Amino acid sequence: MALETKYSQVLDSLLEDIRAGKYRDEPFPSENMCARRFSVGRKTVIRVYDELARRGLVSRRRGAGTVLTRKASCEFGRIGLIIHGSDYCELFAPIARRVSHLCQQNGLALLFADLSGDAVSRRIDKIAQTAVDFVKTGVNGVIFQPVELVNDAEAINRRILAVFDKACVPVVLLDSDIVRSPGRSRYDLAAVNHVEAGRRIGTYLAASGAKRIAYLMEREHAPCVQDRYLGVKIGAEGRMAKGAAVYARPDDVTAIRKAVKTLKIDAFACYNDREARLLITTLAQLGYAVPKDVKVAGFDDVNYATISSPALTTAHQPCNELADLAFEMLMARIDKPDAPPRQTFLDAPLVVRESAAAKPRTSNPTAKERKNS
Repeated sequence: MALETKYSQVLDSLLEDIRAGKYRDEPFPSENMCARRFSVGRKTVIRVYDELARRGLVSRRRGAGTVLTRKASCEFGRIGLIIHGSDYCELFAPIARRVSHLCQQNGLALLFADLSGDAVSRRIDKIAQTAVDFVKTGVNGVIFQPVELVNDAEAINRRILAVFDKACVPVVLLDSDIVRSPGRSRYDLAAVNHVEAGRRIGTYLAASGAKRIAYLMEREHAPCVQDRYLGVKIGAEGRMAKGAAVYARPDDVTAIRKAVKTLKIDAFACYNDREARLLITTLAQLGYAVPKDVKVAGFDDVNYATISSPALTTAHQPCNELADLAFEMLMARIDKPDAPPRQTFLDAPLVVRESAAAKPRTSNPTAKERKNS
């Protein structure tokens, strides 16, 4: 009984040391060192090390002693999550919750940095400092939402990622690459198929009767926003308004009035649901009814889409599935750091609601409608 108690004490102590990251920067103790530390015989230590090896946490190599495996780093390590867009894109909050849940399920500590809300320059400084702090803490891998909506986003992202590269910390990009299509960075990417989702939106708007479709976005935008724009243009099949893109804030009444009147726009595709909801409010202020006068579609389908009035037609971002994918990709990258870069795109199905509904057919068509039929 005493031997079993000693065995359990040694095993539990070593498991706690591994969980705390004690052996990330120092070698795992030899059998003799362990026996002296716990005042037990080598037979007890050998049993403990055999159990750790059985669980896949250590590898016992002739001439090299006992070393931690990558599984041990994954199972008892620290995962970093850097998000900065929660204040303008609602999908990141549920993704963060899901990643936190996955870390708990897998015995991982989550270092979470949500850096939304600050001015852009201060936010970028905080993201850069967070990268340094994560490395100092001994993070095993990072899921990173790239910086966007600034004119030098790619250079900023590369500087941040260089901090992780120097420390050999694996990174999985979330939602968007750091370069524009068709280019690809060398980092793993977990995202939805933005081009295909945009194509579905463009196709539906055209099929529902829109003649002049515009894509509303800011001049400084993420690569994924550009991909959605490309998809909308493909799907609209020649029904895009002159210029196709309207670079304006959705609550800029003057800019929206000018765009609608000058370009005769009768449908907007917006780069997310928050922007679409603000646009609907602006159109109402200008006297345009949605969808009667102008159709509106968004992107995300988290909360804004259903609480908007009218409810939004939008592309559905599968938040839990995205979190699962990013987490699985990071675990795989930690396990095989030299594997080729992966990019995996999930489907973002179109959800049709009132904001872009087709014009209802009348039982008694007008003379103009009969002439055009």
